[in-house]
Amino acid sequence: MAVSFPAHTMTGVLLKFSQQEGSMRIVLEAEESFIQKMKVTASASNIKIDFPEPFHLTSPKDLPFELISADRSLVINLKEKADIKFFRLSSPSRLVLDIRKPDTQALDSQKKAIPPEKQALSPEKQPAPVLLKSFVIDAGHGGYDFGIAFGNVSEKDITLSLAKDLGALLVKKGRKVFLVRRVDQHITFADRISLVNQKNPDAFISLHFSVSRNFVVYAPKVEEQTSNETLDSYSVAVKQKKYVAKSKALSENIIKAIKEEFKEDVFHRDMPLPVLNSVGAPSVLIEFPSPQFVTYDQQMKTRIINVILNGIAAYGQ
Repeated sequence: MAVSFPAHTMTGVLLKFSQQEGSMRIVLEAEESFIQKMKVTASASNIKIDFPEPFHLTSPKDLPFELISADRSLVINLKEKADIKFFRLSSPSRLVLDIRKPDTQALDSQKKAIPPEKQALSPEKQPAPVLLKSFVIDAGHGGYDFGIAFGNVSEKDITLSLAKDLGALLVKKGRKVFLVRRVDQHITFADRISLVNQKNPDAFISLHFSVSRNFVVYAPKVEEQTSNETLDSYSVAVKQKKYVAKSKALSENIIKAIKEEFKEDVFHRDMPLPVLNSVGAPSVLIEFPSPQFVTYDQQMKTRIINVILNGIAAYGQ
């Protein structure tokens, strides 16, 4: 049985959710144009979704989180802090929120920002040789999807800048590089996956911001089929199965390089994110600290690019 929140138009939004130990998935299903225009803002325990017009929300009873519905927005208050990822899917059109309870150690470390002195450029090091031959680099978000924003700094712009600079350095080393996007444009989730699988790279790297002051590195996790109806309905073809070990090795080497450069803890998450599990290649998703805590000047971006190069080089040896 479902309960409905009052609304002023016929635009309907259906909320579904499923829960497993340590993780939860919330799905908002609606017309495609409506889903594509939703704006999502997330913090460690709060998700705000702004809609393009008034909406009518239908939701199950007894949810393990609080819903606050307004004319053009929906706020989801979680009971505790969590790692939050969101993405859009089609057929049917829906916004998917993957929520995972972080480790206690991670929460403790999030109390520390990267001090300004650690953001200063360290003595220049010669990056190790890169042996892999081809790469696909995914700059997260784009177009009307800003991702995480702070002041006049947005995730979509910084990830694009990093992707271009990283790609340019790899090209100079004689490597083949394909950028998922080269300009500020929206690219669907399905098109991103399709591009990676068409290019069949030696490594796929997706760049994003975290909602905290920490680096977070995600590796794919291929789980056994579940009988949960909601999860089954929104599952995607798992192409990652034979690459899981390589993806884990790639993520571990990048984590090691980040730790060596920034002298900070890096949080490692194994999650069945569709953007990773749908890719037939060694894959990793890297989240950089929120611009609320780190200044993304050219020095900082150079350090980030170098640690990614060093991680790739160590993995390829």
